[in-house]
Amino acid sequence: MLKKLLKHEWAASWKIPTILIGVLLVISIFAGFTFAAPVWESEMGGLAALLVLVWMLYYFAIIGVSVGVVLYLAIRFYKSMYTDEGYLTHTLPVTSHQLLWSKIIPMAAWNVLATIGIFISVAIFGLMAIGFLQPDGMGIWETISFMTEEMVAELGIENIVTFGLSMLAIGIAGVCSGTMMLIGSVTIGQLVGKHKILGSIGAYFGINTVMQFVSTACMIPFMFNMAYEETDNVFSVMMPMYFVMSVVFVILSVVLYFISELIIRKKLNLD
Repeated sequence: MLKKLLKHEWAASWKIPTILIGVLLVISIFAGFTFAAPVWESEMGGLAALLVLVWMLYYFAIIGVSVGVVLYLAIRFYKSMYTDEGYLTHTLPVTSHQLLWSKIIPMAAWNVLATIGIFISVAIFGLMAIGFLQPDGMGIWETISFMTEEMVAELGIENIVTFGLSMLAIGIAGVCSGTMMLIGSVTIGQLVGKHKILGSIGAYFGINTVMQFVSTACMIPFMFNMAYEETDNVFSVMMPMYFVMSVVFVILSVVLYFISELIIRKKLNLD
């Protein structure tokens, strides 16, 4: 039954995020071509300003995708669970766990896909900038290879790999916590009688405040350690800090999951 729920949820939710990511990729290509414009070495300041506006449009498009996907997923979850549509949803012959996972998996997947889409757009923009602004005599891949060799020589391959793994860990944990923050806040907010939306917004800011407080508390020991040891190797501080924060995010996600499941099973309010 979970498979059928996932199939239905995916079919119902793929259009808007896909459009947002697609528009962002198109804008990134358009913005990348601005580096080929001949106005930078001319006196046409007005055109240069116009190209800067294109960069600003690309910047706001990135923000629009990251915020837009989150808002869409939150609204989709609210409508399918706690409005008139929710009456049909909760009459399905499924458990509260199956119902939750049918929402969590697509939401988490779209958070990941939106992040990947943003990274691809930034890569397109950056590669086009390198391609059009590269030094004479160096191809784009030669330029990238040179920059990579310099980074490896400066930081060391072990630091780069470990840092990459720590970033991957906190990225996965961030997807989990971000998804559960949406689900948890909307689920808690539906308890607030006729003010479910305001309750959800308040719950979101409350949960976010708690997560920020816990994250800061986890960072403080590492910051003190770096200050007392006076180390120049920030990787020795950042990598373990990221791993610890990843564990904290996962724990908070699990807590929000069980709170949401309990509310759906025991305290459901569709009035």
